[in-house]
Amino acid sequence: MPYRMNPRQYESLLALSSADRSSHFVGKVADWQQLWGVKNDEGWLVPITPDDLEYFPVWPHPEYAQTIVDEHFPGHHAVEISLDEFLSHWLPTFEGDGVKVAVFPNREWVFRVMEPKDMEQCLRDELALYE
Repeated sequence: MPYRMNPRQYESLLALSSADRSSHFVGKVADWQQLWGVKNDEGWLVPITPDDLEYFPVWPHPEYAQTIVDEHFPGHHAVEISLDEFLSHWLPTFEGDGVKVAVFPNREWVFRVMEPKDMEQCLRDELALYE
């Protein structure tokens, strides 16, 4: 179950820079041990940019994922991914496949692009603060 969020918080976080949304993402995901991607009947959303950059968008809360993807990729729905699974399966798979992580896209579909190993390190560093 995701954390509770009020409308003002929702709007203020979307207004942050990509770097600040990325920091928020890492903190929330480490704290709540969950994140969200989106998929449809054909599979997970992994867009490719015009210059052949393949990326996997992730959000810290399903409301962001669903609302934003509805505007850009209708027909997809938010799906929870556990942090443990993201670290042990998804990020190594992305690394092997050359897929980047698109952290917390906003309404304008602006996001921070991270290498899977860099995302893993950020998350592990944040998790270490909880130990």
